[in-house]
Amino acid sequence: MKNLALAALWLFTTGAGCAAPAGDFVQQHDTLYNSLTIERRGSLVELRARSRRGEFLESAVDLADPLRLVVPYTRTLYAGLLLAPDPGRVLVVGLGGAGFHRLFAHAFPETELHSVELDAKVLDLAQTHMAFQPTERNRVTIMDGRLFMKRTREQWDWIILDAFRGGFVPPHLKTQEFYRECAARLTDRGIFISNLHATTQLYYADLKTIGSVFTQVALFRTNNRGNVIAIAVNYTTPDINAPANWAPLERFDGRFGGRLDLAAIREEHIPMPADLVGKARIMTDDFAPVEFLNTVKLNNTGEAR
Repeated sequence: MKNLALAALWLFTTGAGCAAPAGDFVQQHDTLYNSLTIERRGSLVELRARSRRGEFLESAVDLADPLRLVVPYTRTLYAGLLLAPDPGRVLVVGLGGAGFHRLFAHAFPETELHSVELDAKVLDLAQTHMAFQPTERNRVTIMDGRLFMKRTREQWDWIILDAFRGGFVPPHLKTQEFYRECAARLTDRGIFISNLHATTQLYYADLKTIGSVFTQVALFRTNNRGNVIAIAVNYTTPDINAPANWAPLERFDGRFGGRLDLAAIREEHIPMPADLVGKARIMTDDFAPVEFLNTVKLNNTGEAR
């Protein structure tokens, strides 16, 4: 706990980074963990990660309306409200440019939103270039997500896994053992939410591994994108794939100021591809070929994150 406290203290006292330059710009930053590009065009700022496979969009913000969800999959993360509509404590593994965080903190100011980010430079860029400012109820800890999960004994209503590095999720955040650690940190009716890419064989291994730990899994596919949001729970009833059991949309009236269409997100619900998941292998700490599976394309749809 001492390490967690020190990391949180660092967050609120550091003045790392330089102020954003005026006008359009492109910057590149190499760190121990990432090769990052941050670019501003007009009011739009994008944070991208570079790897040998190209550049991948990590996050974006419209500085003219910082609460707008620019990257499509970030809106689908809010499908969690259908299953757990009263999130008191939310943990996000992976900060990026805080594309999810700004609107969530605005809509649920009473909720504790705690993010864990491996790379301090990502936090620096989110603060200096992307209109993100941590608060006492919207904190960030600089630490590996799995190490944090192993050390914490706190319980969460939502745990969101959205940690990417150059298009890949680090393999140690994809295994049965890690998902068990997440499941143990949920409240009785808590939900685990994971952003998955549905364009490679890794997708089916992801689903089989998550399903080997959690009792139920529901899927929501971002329209016209390669992202699927998996939501998993530890309980058996009610059936989380039955829309009749989802929270009524009326209870969120006025929360989002017209920036989120939960009715449209309801329609993104898709069935589990059971046959193909059944043929996949469960990923464990001893067997997690994440990079290999993530290069085996399902088809040539051209879908991208």
